[in-house]
Amino acid sequence: DPVEEVDAGLDILRALGLRGGPRLVSCPTCGRTNIDVAGIANEVERRLRERGCTRSIKVAVMGCVVNGPGEAKEADIGIAGGIGEGLIIKHGEVYKKVPESELLESLRYELLHWNEN
Repeated sequence: DPVEEVDAGLDILRALGLRGGPRLVSCPTCGRTNIDVAGIANEVERRLRERGCTRSIKVAVMGCVVNGPGEAKEADIGIAGGIGEGLIIKHGEVYKKVPESELLESLRYELLHWNEN
């Protein structure tokens, strides 16, 4: 599909730092994964595209609170899933803990208020 080719090309340019806009990274998952990483990453990506986010920001979606914070160190903002709860990570540091059911909404809130940080 040509539309997917354009999206893939833009993603590559963003990853290389040649084009602005959000970059999404996620963990490959392992036995410690406690959330639906692929599903949440797809939802985060969908929401970023729907809202036409042009901000150059790196967003991480990690599957566990063991490795997630370390893997998200290079991200501006991210989430890491736990058992029934998760972490919001800002500038490579754990910012706060939230119930798992509030992970996406908490990430959305932080992205909407990013300029205030």
